[in-house]
Amino acid sequence: MLDWMAQFFLPLTRISSMLMTVTFFGARFVPIRVRLYLSFAITFTVMPVLPIVPITVEFLSFSGCMLLIQQILIGIAMGTVTQFVIQTFVLLGQILGMQSSLGFASMVDPANGQNTPLLGQLFMFVATMIFLSTNGHLQILNLMVMSFKSLPIGESLQSADYRAMASWFGTMFSVGLGMSLAGIIALLTVNLSFGIMTRAAPQLNIFSLGFSFSLLVGLLICWYLLFDILPQYLNHWKMGLNSICDLIRLDCYLDGGG
Repeated sequence: MLDWMAQFFLPLTRISSMLMTVTFFGARFVPIRVRLYLSFAITFTVMPVLPIVPITVEFLSFSGCMLLIQQILIGIAMGTVTQFVIQTFVLLGQILGMQSSLGFASMVDPANGQNTPLLGQLFMFVATMIFLSTNGHLQILNLMVMSFKSLPIGESLQSADYRAMASWFGTMFSVGLGMSLAGIIALLTVNLSFGIMTRAAPQLNIFSLGFSFSLLVGLLICWYLLFDILPQYLNHWKMGLNSICDLIRLDCYLDGGG
């Protein structure tokens, strides 16, 4: 009975941990019970193709608990990478919102329950829609099933894997800043122009129009960025997939992933 439980429960732990943290499915608006039922359904579906778990320790022991923690960490690591990819576009919207004076408009983020600028929510919804429409959820599930062969139960993540996960914080900020750099330069040019005009002719009171004009320019820049967000997302998503492949020791490098 314990061996049978290990054959089912250990894969369930890795899959459920991934679903608890992966983008969209791991959001707060998805009930935990739904995620749990989905984990059971996926585990029952993929069990026939999973390799036999080589149990060399007792399931209900300290070694068994350490084995369980390893599966939790692997699932969380795979799901967290997808969160980093989506949060990059949230950061893009927040940077543009602060530069264009649109940051005062905020709403409750349904994914984490925090107040965030409205532009960040807009780019997050767009990135999430692209994630679902390009079958990103199916790709991450496919990698999860393949991870049981490339990173079988009994092996754990190394220190280099945790270092690579930490480096994603820098990648997230650098990519988000790079995508918003054109908008930052355009808004800086507008603000400098208004400053020069106000200095040259202070009686015109140009600053009374500066706020509304900055809002208009910010909206136009967001409209322009939305036309080019798909290739930016695909390139960034390939980086995320390559990072997940590195985590699970799988050779699946994609072009454009860096």
